[in-house]
Amino acid sequence: MKTFRLKNISTPVILALSYFLLGALVTIIFGQDVNWDLRNYHFYNPYMLLTDRIKYDILPAQIQTFFNPLLDIPFFVSIYYLKIPSIIVNSFLGGLHGLNLWFVHYILYFSLINLKDTYKHLISLLAALTSFWGAAYLSELGTTMGDSTASLFALGSLLIIIYSLSKHQDIPLKNLMIAGLVMGLGVGLKLTVALYGISLIVAINFIHNNWPRKIRNLGIIIGTMFSGFMLTAGYWMFLMWSNFSNPLFPFFNKIFQSPYIETDFNLKDARFLPRNLLQAIFYPFYFLHNPNLVAELKFRDVRFSLAYILIVFLLGFALYKKFYNPQKTSKNPLINENAFRLFLPFFTAAYLIWLIQFSIYRYLIVLELLTPVLIVLVIGYIYPLPKITKHLSIALFFTLIITVQPLDWWRIAWSSNYFGIEKNLLNRYENSVIVMWGGEPMGYVVPYFPRHTRLVRITGNSGLSPNTLMRKNAEKIIKATPEKSLYLLEINFEKKEPDKQLAKQKDLAALGLTINPINCQPLSTHIEKYTICQLNKVN
Repeated sequence: MKTFRLKNISTPVILALSYFLLGALVTIIFGQDVNWDLRNYHFYNPYMLLTDRIKYDILPAQIQTFFNPLLDIPFFVSIYYLKIPSIIVNSFLGGLHGLNLWFVHYILYFSLINLKDTYKHLISLLAALTSFWGAAYLSELGTTMGDSTASLFALGSLLIIIYSLSKHQDIPLKNLMIAGLVMGLGVGLKLTVALYGISLIVAINFIHNNWPRKIRNLGIIIGTMFSGFMLTAGYWMFLMWSNFSNPLFPFFNKIFQSPYIETDFNLKDARFLPRNLLQAIFYPFYFLHNPNLVAELKFRDVRFSLAYILIVFLLGFALYKKFYNPQKTSKNPLINENAFRLFLPFFTAAYLIWLIQFSIYRYLIVLELLTPVLIVLVIGYIYPLPKITKHLSIALFFTLIITVQPLDWWRIAWSSNYFGIEKNLLNRYENSVIVMWGGEPMGYVVPYFPRHTRLVRITGNSGLSPNTLMRKNAEKIIKATPEKSLYLLEINFEKKEPDKQLAKQKDLAALGLTINPINCQPLSTHIEKYTICQLNKVN
């Protein structure tokens, strides 16, 4: 019988387990996730899909009701059906997110050449640990927000290509197909990953090879990426097309003209885009000074300002080398040139697409994770000396870590009942209609109502303008519901805000409704306190 020894386990497996455990343990320390998106749609949308409620309720999770829920199904099933304790579910998610560090580690490891294996692993380990300490990544660890889960696909795809370039001059066909497929799966799960998919398509053209190879690589990466996308998003596109006449619903509705929501604009969150050209050019320095330019919450992370400086310095170095010292090349380069030729355009293109299309900080989570890799590659390219590269990189890693202040998406103490909702208290609302008002996230309470309770929102962040079918259907349902079965779900803190109370009463009056304060029931959760009051119809 052979004795089990740690040395019998390969280094990649040991590192994967270590990074998984790091993510899981830190999640346990941080506490239970109750972020805004979880309360709004991450918990409701899987319930909607699994119980066939796509047209039964009216926007309980606001316009996000129609976001692909595939990524959220494992979490929902674990909490709602299997009733697995939240500490196990969230810590497993945290461990899964910890595997991002494994990808970062090996992306850098396989980008380095002419160095001892111990050196490559040491600098890669330090880069991965610096990636861990990122304002967005750390804040999302073990949460359902999805950015740190979808990032696994983007980083995995990039690693496959960089690994291939470390072994071959060009990318083997099979590896290229797998890389495109993996990226496409990620895009289908979370559409914001498309910025990394497009960046990979751009970056693949910068690898040293001939034009027939470039065209082949481009065709394969686009084709396999589309295949991956259809595997994870195709079913949802079919559902959106068959139900709402727009396969990308609720996006691009100015093109598809679905009557269910507004048709005069394409849905887009433009709150965080640069306000002028100067801001666009120097945005990392602007949002370092004022983080609310790119996020709802305060945070601090200098890495994108540092990345900006490093890339500008690299461009200056490249121009100097081209025009003033074209013959000088390093005898012992530290950086795989083809890997660098892929990585830098990928990083730069992703940032520029993000800047133009989103400018929402957490969507940069892949680049946040990759910035320590960029630091080592740029320094190693300009100063191809192992000691200088190591010492300068470590100094910059330390600077990043000590200056980071993560975002806070809200966590609470661990609980055996994730939201603290008692289903049996809501049994009386079987076959009733519950009206929702306002823009607060309340979708997470819907699965705890009886199966045939109908949730109808009359105001929200989008989709309920007077002439939309969503609005008309909401009005039709309310009109057809007997007064004894019609209720309003209110958040208690809004009752202390006179402006909201007046707006609510006005919106209800427009539908011929008033609140009956005598017939009300409290609904408590770990997050908010609610009141469910009967609505009276005014003749």
